[in-house]
Amino acid sequence: MYLDKIYTLQTGVSLKISTLALQELIANGVTGHQLPELKNFHCTADLYTYLSIIVYEGAEELIKRRCHWMNNKIKTDLTAGQPVSFNGFCNIFWRSLDEDDPDGDEWYRLIASDQFHTQLVILLNKLRIAERNLQQYNEMLPDLYLESA
Repeated sequence: MYLDKIYTLQTGVSLKISTLALQELIANGVTGHQLPELKNFHCTADLYTYLSIIVYEGAEELIKRRCHWMNNKIKTDLTAGQPVSFNGFCNIFWRSLDEDDPDGDEWYRLIASDQFHTQLVILLNKLRIAERNLQQYNEMLPDLYLESA
């Protein structure tokens, strides 16, 4: 599964894993020349907090199948086409119950794939590069001020 690409599950649920929050984090760091949050990313699992799921089609059917494992906020957000946290979305699926509903099984196969892991590693590397660039920029600033004196 690729990040920021729409994927359709076998049950007709159309969704994407959005990295918008991470993109905004980097953009804010570049414009503000500081980003202490970037130092908190040590592994790909640290990215989950900043990922969200947007369901484009099939939300109502998904809610019907998984309603017992969803809180009202997730139901409301899914129905409205609003982003749902990655971890919150994962929590609506229970492995042992997915024999009757293939959404969860397919979802877990997708996020366990090498393709998904590679996407996360690439994203983590981009965040590390942004953090290094910001660190170098901030270290260079005092030198620039001294040279102009």
